[in-house]
Amino acid sequence: MDQRLFGAEEVKTLEDIILHRRDVRGNRFLHTPIPEDVLEKILLAALNGPSVGFSQPWEFVVIRERETRQRIRDSFDAENTKATPLFDEEKSKKYAGMKLEGILEAPLSVAVFYKPVKGVVLGQTSMKEVGLYSVVCAIQNMWLMARALNVGIGWVSILDPEKVKRILQAPVENQLVAYLCLGYVNEFLDKPELEILEWDKRKLLSQVLVQEKYATSPEKHIEPKPLSQTLAAALEHKINFKTKPLGALGKLEKLAFQIGMIQQTLTPVLKKPVMVVFAGDHGITAEGVSAYPQEVTYQMVMNFLGGGAAINVFCKLHGIDFNIVDAGVNYDFPNALSGLTRYKIGRGTKNFLHEPAMSPEEANEALQCGAKVVRELNAQGSNIIGFGEMGIGNTTSASALMSVFCKIPPAACVGNGTGMTSEGLKKKIAVLEKAIAHHPATEDPMQLLATYGGFEIAQLCGAMLQAAELGMIILVDGFITTSAFLVAHALQPSVKEYAVFCHQSGEQGHKRMLEYLHVTPLLHLDMRLGEGTGAALSYPLVQAAVAFLNNMSSFEDAGVTNKD
Repeated sequence: MDQRLFGAEEVKTLEDIILHRRDVRGNRFLHTPIPEDVLEKILLAALNGPSVGFSQPWEFVVIRERETRQRIRDSFDAENTKATPLFDEEKSKKYAGMKLEGILEAPLSVAVFYKPVKGVVLGQTSMKEVGLYSVVCAIQNMWLMARALNVGIGWVSILDPEKVKRILQAPVENQLVAYLCLGYVNEFLDKPELEILEWDKRKLLSQVLVQEKYATSPEKHIEPKPLSQTLAAALEHKINFKTKPLGALGKLEKLAFQIGMIQQTLTPVLKKPVMVVFAGDHGITAEGVSAYPQEVTYQMVMNFLGGGAAINVFCKLHGIDFNIVDAGVNYDFPNALSGLTRYKIGRGTKNFLHEPAMSPEEANEALQCGAKVVRELNAQGSNIIGFGEMGIGNTTSASALMSVFCKIPPAACVGNGTGMTSEGLKKKIAVLEKAIAHHPATEDPMQLLATYGGFEIAQLCGAMLQAAELGMIILVDGFITTSAFLVAHALQPSVKEYAVFCHQSGEQGHKRMLEYLHVTPLLHLDMRLGEGTGAALSYPLVQAAVAFLNNMSSFEDAGVTNKD
């Protein structure tokens, strides 16, 4: 077979094409039609892209009709409006002035779909999403051939893929990878437009190059500081001299005082409230300790991402941002799935009836991952954070942690969880008693966490500690979340000063957990759903506490006579 070797001129030409590929937008497109033979060359370049197992899992929809493109443009406008406020103030203004598509200006568009191949694909047995990556390679081929033929391409990603699928009547199994606008252009810019507009700078190779393997990140020691008492007297005075009888606002007064102390100000502000739900699976479910099968964990994560769970409803109602973290779910979520933060330590913990749920290294890694999640959210401006969880079997893990930390027999810790029968409850208690007897007694919080905890519980623990270190208000939800707090409190007792305990769960053990911590929850609604629902429902009370502290008149301001 003859080899096709490339000469220096061809290599230079290819280099020029790559360096001068541009994402084209807006009025730079000309209305000149693209000849059929030119379009065919561009599509053939995509067709000849590399694909795993020679699966060629792509389909291309050429769209010329203006009516269809107008509907897709309408979808862009809707999503673009949603995107604008997500950036900081400076970038939002810059973003609003950008022309980010050329859907109607270009003479045609091409929607590129990933069409999953049925059956086993060579090379795709382990990396499930590599077929999707093949489609991206095809798109790059298409983009480079277009540039070589002096045709511009603009990739429009600010679209709802499901709406585009409906407009194009695409098969259910197809996944939209790219919506591309194609046309001749009046100019190819010397640099990428976003670089010219100083949206960002091009990275240097040295910034993205790793030799051999990633360096181990130094472990971050998380150490919340006890609150300064400097403002205590002033805050107490401000609360006591509002136009009301002393203590008349009850728990709201204590809450306002705590928030002022956390923020070290007489005029606290709540910024970008956020709810984080950590999800993970548990090996202990093999003992039949839950009424639901393990696959419900990943199914509920998908429900969260689809906005259909109780926590989604309550967060939307109260203006709370929502985040879901895969801490250790026994499921491979699609890589193209948006809205999921991925810090998977493993595909569920081990069965702690027979061995520790996780290794010390895994427990520590989970702690650090939870802390990273919070640091990222705090960097985006949040100063109040609520925590929830999802994981079939995690009430068993939480009960074990409660038993060993609070030194309470398992029978007093175990509740119905997701709805156990009386026989199931007896079995759950027996499993816990046997498991606790199996493992050596210890006072080491991290060893107890590793022995009985879940990946989501460990990440919750690290998240709470990090939030306290950053001076954030922590909204603690129910039974499982409080079990994570038990570990955090044992590691760093000062974390308690930053925590607002939102509700008393319907799980029988939660009341005794709260008593052990000497805290009083804001609500008692007989809820036992988890997900952070109690924390979300408590947020308006936090808002009310801040509002009265900031806005309610004092006796002096209002000219009202106070009692002697």
